[in-house]
Amino acid sequence: MTPNPPVIFLYLHQHHYFTKTLPIPYPITMQPHASNLNPNAQPFYPQHNIVATPKTQSRVYVPKLTKKTSRRRANVTQFPNTIDEAQASRITTVMIRHIPNQLRFGDLLHVLDEHCYEINKSVDDPADWSKFDFLYLPMDYRKHAMERRMSNLGYAFVNFTSPSAAFKFYKQFQGFEWSVTENRKICEINAAHVQGRDKLERIFCQKVFRSNSHKFRPIVFYKGRDGFNRRMKGTPLGIHVRGLPFT
Repeated sequence: MTPNPPVIFLYLHQHHYFTKTLPIPYPITMQPHASNLNPNAQPFYPQHNIVATPKTQSRVYVPKLTKKTSRRRANVTQFPNTIDEAQASRITTVMIRHIPNQLRFGDLLHVLDEHCYEINKSVDDPADWSKFDFLYLPMDYRKHAMERRMSNLGYAFVNFTSPSAAFKFYKQFQGFEWSVTENRKICEINAAHVQGRDKLERIFCQKVFRSNSHKFRPIVFYKGRDGFNRRMKGTPLGIHVRGLPFT
């Protein structure tokens, strides 16, 4: 009589890749997305009511510097050191990297609104206010469709209406730790490879977003959000098609 084959039961916690026992804090399949879309991006870090705190408070994931990442970082456009240099650089679009995967679009929008409000409340002339007019937080569409879980891919793109506004954001958020209960990361701010709202619109208007929700697309705020006008509604970009994304 042939014995029954052994059965192995595996138990995987839904947040197994966030635990301290594993060397990688998020799935390996997420890592190529940022480099494929923006190979020249620099690191980028924001604050929040989920408030950013100094990175010395706890153990966090720090990516190892490999030959591949060294080459990529060598081609990164460095942020200027002063406001005057920022104005000359014309950098308005930034890439936020190492975002905790549980944060949603509304969370990141709140971070940006709070940042602009804190900057602008002490500036008398509205012409000098910090504003942003584009936001895109890529989400894991397949995970949302199959597991009903909201999970971003760990990075986002934001366009500010002036180089000085982008520079102020960079100075405030670069190198801070997200204050969250799990999946803690150190925020990193880079200059995006594609600069300017007009170019971003041309790219994303023709892009097909194949997901079960239309809420995951890039959003444009044509008049700019400044922290005071939080009720402003944005215009989604791209073509929404229901269904799972292609493999």
